[in-house]
Amino acid sequence: MSHARAKRDQNRPHTKIVATIGPASEDLIGELLDAGMNVARLNFSHGGAEDHRRRVRKLREEAQKRMRSVCILGDLPGPKMRIGTLADGERELEEGEVVHLSTSDAPAGPGEVHFSFTGYEDVVEVGHRILLADGLVHLVVENVDDGVLTARVEQGGPISDRKGVHMPDSPIRYELPTEADREWIELAKEIGIDMLGVSFVGNAEELARIRELAPELSLVAKIERRIAIVNLPEILDACDGIMVARGDLGVELDLEQVPMEQKAMIALALRAGKFAITATEMLESMIHSARPTRAEVGDVANAVLDGTDAIMLSAETAVGEYPVEAVTTMRRIAYATEQSQRYHDLPRVAFRSEERDFANAIALAATEVAEALNLRLIVCFTEGGRTVRLISRYRPFAQIIALSPHERTVQTLGVVAHVRPILFRREPSLEDMLYVASEMLVVRGLAEYGEEIVFVAGVPPGVSRSTNVMKLHRIGEEIKLH
Repeated sequence: MSHARAKRDQNRPHTKIVATIGPASEDLIGELLDAGMNVARLNFSHGGAEDHRRRVRKLREEAQKRMRSVCILGDLPGPKMRIGTLADGERELEEGEVVHLSTSDAPAGPGEVHFSFTGYEDVVEVGHRILLADGLVHLVVENVDDGVLTARVEQGGPISDRKGVHMPDSPIRYELPTEADREWIELAKEIGIDMLGVSFVGNAEELARIRELAPELSLVAKIERRIAIVNLPEILDACDGIMVARGDLGVELDLEQVPMEQKAMIALALRAGKFAITATEMLESMIHSARPTRAEVGDVANAVLDGTDAIMLSAETAVGEYPVEAVTTMRRIAYATEQSQRYHDLPRVAFRSEERDFANAIALAATEVAEALNLRLIVCFTEGGRTVRLISRYRPFAQIIALSPHERTVQTLGVVAHVRPILFRREPSLEDMLYVASEMLVVRGLAEYGEEIVFVAGVPPGVSRSTNVMKLHRIGEEIKLH
């Protein structure tokens, strides 16, 4: 194991941890931050505006007490397709049973299932699958007649009011953003959310519409539809990062396809310089248990080995009985995995010829210099975070210290692997910035006098997308750039 890797903070793996804040955890936010939470997720499908205002306030207060930043991700509900109501509230569908499906507000009687949505009438064809109760019940369409579908039950099971519906074979056009999404976007801007999770994305055009509504927020495209996998290259161009949302994706795809799709999506995001979050059921048993299953430990470790930027907890921290323990467990698994030789030997992203510019070249050079000299830190001055994300893409073993005068930049970089973002005022000259940064690193216990580090910056200071300087520096020595 290299010196650089051995000296790294035992409590902070390179891989970031996203924890969903809910009733079980909003009074434990300080403890979650201490345990290793980097990104706080607010699920707008649950709770009202006042709940989320209160949680944002607590998050900022607890982070400030610790002289840390916290990235806050607001997850939009999106156009969820659901069953309407049933006359009997719940019902068992038997294998071989024939069911008639249509849109109606009326309770569905025997042999009927009503939907709460439209838009499927012209795209569903004979032979298409319809999955009810979030994939527990499988139907196959046998006839389409004036908006009424006749389908046969292939896999039976219980259904009940408002359960989810999936039509994986039918190219349904969603309204995105929905009217509810638009209201949540306005709230997100008002209360200082950093990122928006965009549910049920199908194409880049949908993301562009949301970008127009909130140009200052980072967009996380949640990949949970089959069509999103097909359109992933254009989606990556239009977003800042993706979430591999394995819950709904595992309904749209055959379950055995999900692991390899997960790996492929993370690899594509990494090459594109976009961050990836791996989500859903990572430590599901810890909702009610203080220890995870061994299979869950393997799942988290596998996501780290896939190269994901962040791993996410949902119900485990939102409503679970052991939210702090879940974050601690996830942190320990990620750190142990990163210490392995297998992680050390993971292939690196190659230099992209289509990004033949100073910033990308310096990002690669800083990574290689840090590796060659066995340095612990790459210190990057940044305005918008692009150069930091470029360095992260090359996955250096050194930690990237991202210094920015912009609070939003610091907070959004909290989701990017290998990065420790710190708010840092802009000095009048590059020499002053290097000196003040060196002293700050020592004061914070991040570096020692005499230690060699790599600085990455732009001249003149304060200009976005101007990265053009890399300097090797020994902390404590005089700084002269001319």
